[in-house]
Amino acid sequence: MKKIQDPQQLAQYIKLHDLQDYMDSDLFAMASLQSFEKEEHLIQTGTTSEYLYFLVDGTVMVYSYSSDTQNICIDYAEAATPLGEASSLWGLLPKSSVKAVTPCICVSIPLKQYRTILQQDVRFLQNICQLLSCRLNSGVSLANSLTEPVETRLAKFILSHRDDDRFSFRLTTCAAILNVSYRHLLRTITGFREGDILEKHKNYYIIRDFAALEDLAENLSHSTK
Repeated sequence: MKKIQDPQQLAQYIKLHDLQDYMDSDLFAMASLQSFEKEEHLIQTGTTSEYLYFLVDGTVMVYSYSSDTQNICIDYAEAATPLGEASSLWGLLPKSSVKAVTPCICVSIPLKQYRTILQQDVRFLQNICQLLSCRLNSGVSLANSLTEPVETRLAKFILSHRDDDRFSFRLTTCAAILNVSYRHLLRTITGFREGDILEKHKNYYIIRDFAALEDLAENLSHSTK
């Protein structure tokens, strides 16, 4: 983690992502900018973070460990997402970790100094309650999705992260998000290619059969061509 000493850039990020709308307290007066390298942790299980973060640039993965020590992806967050509101804000030990998938920049509030102010900011608490409700529901969706076939989860992921008919998402990250091994993901993609659903290019895949992909996403039976 590195601090970025640039008040103008801080003000621009706050304005760009409407972060002041989260609270009545003066965010600019409390916050600073911090940068994180790829694979660097913002928050780690069992260690209370010193900061409440607003992710403003880059992508992070929220994950935990299952009983067999495998990573389970809980969420995949992009700008502008609060991080640490469920545990660190209250001085609790986090039950999940947050790791940078790409280089990231965060608007960061030091909790030792401003925890009480945030906990007494009614507008902030209302927004955090709404956010936690959404995340609780997404947790139920995650639990349900883990029972779905990998083909179904991958089809949904491709449809959600495509750029027109092109899918160029980093496959190692995709495997982590879908909670499957990289090898299993490659086998599944090979099946999609053999079924003429995807076509491999140098750094991306072309979607050749949207109807088949949508059938898989709905967990309907599909026989490859």
